[in-house]
Amino acid sequence: MTTDELMESLSDENCSLDDYFSDNDDSFVNEDIKEFWENLIAKNGRSKSNIINKADFSYCYFYDIINGRKMPTKDKVVRLSLAMRLTLEECQKALKISGRSALYPRVRRDSILIYALEHQLTIFRTDELLKKYGEECLK
Repeated sequence: MTTDELMESLSDENCSLDDYFSDNDDSFVNEDIKEFWENLIAKNGRSKSNIINKADFSYCYFYDIINGRKMPTKDKVVRLSLAMRLTLEECQKALKISGRSALYPRVRRDSILIYALEHQLTIFRTDELLKKYGEECLK
């Protein structure tokens, strides 16, 4: 079911949350965050040390994120995505699983981040573009 259809269903005056949840169970984000990150790391082929260095994270923070003990900010997910050279689709899924909003091309800063992901830019190069266009650097 599309997001618009889910919204329409919730807006229906006859909507019961019990029915909504049972009818749309497969529409919810239920993926295990630890498994999600571990699969991406394995697929990526880079060592965890390499990812940590490229993302400029502390080891503790990195492991807290991939083990699901901490929910990263939107910027931290993007930093990890750039460091791991994830696709835009993988980054969007990581944002969703982390409870963050997706990158949206109508938001100027997000469009720069989408460009960086699509062109596999480094975090350093991405920050240069953000500065160039008057946007806040990745935190």
